[in-house]
Amino acid sequence: MAIRHHIKVLVVDDDPNVCKTVGLILKEHGYHVDAYTSAREALMAARRQAYDVALIDLKMPEMNGLELVEKIREEDDHISPIVVTAYPDVESAAETMRLGSRDYITKPFREEQLLESVERVAHQMGLIYTDESDLNRLIGQRIRQERLRQNLTLRQLSDRAELTTSQLSQVELGKNAASLWALARICGALGKQISELLAGL
Repeated sequence: MAIRHHIKVLVVDDDPNVCKTVGLILKEHGYHVDAYTSAREALMAARRQAYDVALIDLKMPEMNGLELVEKIREEDDHISPIVVTAYPDVESAAETMRLGSRDYITKPFREEQLLESVERVAHQMGLIYTDESDLNRLIGQRIRQERLRQNLTLRQLSDRAELTTSQLSQVELGKNAASLWALARICGALGKQISELLAGL
């Protein structure tokens, strides 16, 4: 299961219903969320603590989304803004990207669109990771699939990797985490790079 509870998302929209709905959706999917209907309050919050992602409405009364993106990025250039607007146009989309926005979502949006955008940005930042037991299981599955694709028995892979069949069996079943050294031996025996084996996990 992917871990997201450490990812802090700042939601800024002058419509309290949007703040509430977006906040609930993101919290249900494991994100830590702070929502503000005031751009100035959101900016103060961004000065007090570090956020990873900021969902910012483009049209707000006291400060528009473009100004807020610029000011938040001045405070913390690691934050990844996503601009949300009910009034999309090419010019504002281009300007948000120039200011450092990672995405541009138009209202009304579907829940899947919102989650996909936040997820994509979090992945690009390297913030989403898999918990240890699931990671061991997924790595084991990939090793087994590749071994079977190459028509290798457990014994044959064991001989090539110079690991015991018991060690390999435990790794393939996801019961034990393979050390980096063992993974390197297994990948070498399968003619794969470790990065290929771990891609997307």
